[in-house]
Amino acid sequence: MRGSPDSRPPERFVQALESIRASRLPSQAMLEEIPAPVRAAAFAVAIEARLPRPDDSDYASGSFVLLHEPEGHAVWEGDFRIVTVARAEVEPEMGADPFLAEVAWSYLAESLDMESLAMGHLAGTVTRTLSESFGGLKMRGSSVGIEVRASWTPEGPDVGRQLAAWIGFLAKVGGVEEPPTGVIPLRPPNPLDRR
Repeated sequence: MRGSPDSRPPERFVQALESIRASRLPSQAMLEEIPAPVRAAAFAVAIEARLPRPDDSDYASGSFVLLHEPEGHAVWEGDFRIVTVARAEVEPEMGADPFLAEVAWSYLAESLDMESLAMGHLAGTVTRTLSESFGGLKMRGSSVGIEVRASWTPEGPDVGRQLAAWIGFLAKVGGVEEPPTGVIPLRPPNPLDRR
C-alpha cells in the first residue's frame, strides 16, 4: 500500500482495504501485494494475481490496482479507480479468430455485470501477441497471448466483490475449465478455453 507521506489513510480507503481482505477468493488464486504506482493517486494498493498450473506455469496472471483520491477525481467521476491487467496464453487457432478481442472484452464486462457491481466508466484495450522462437529456443515453437487492460470507477469502497469478479474473469480468459470454489463461472461457453 502506498499513501501520501506523513498522512493516515482516509477512512474510505481503509474500508476499501478491509473489503479486499474480506473478499472470498478461490484458494488456487495466488495473490501478492506489489509496489503501487507512485504518481497515479494520493493512495493506492496493487495486487499481483496468478492462477498457476501444476507445472508452475500460469493459466493466467495479472494485476489489480486500486487508486484513491480523497477529494475525488474529475476524470474518474469518483474518488476510487480500479486499474487491471490480465494476461493469458491462448491456442494458436483461437489467436487467429478475428473476434478474439471482442470475446475477451465481453467476458470482462459479463463478469462484472453478473455481480451487479456498482460501477461506471468501464474502459480498456485488448491486445493479442504472437511470439515465435528461434535458434536454441526453436523447440518452444510459437505462442499466442492475450492481454486485457481495463479500468473502471467503483461507486464506493466495497471493492472486494470487484476483485473477486476480476479473478473470475482471469480464470475464464486463462481457460480454467472448472473454476475453483468462489470463482464466478461465465456463460456462454468460452471459445478461449483450451481444448
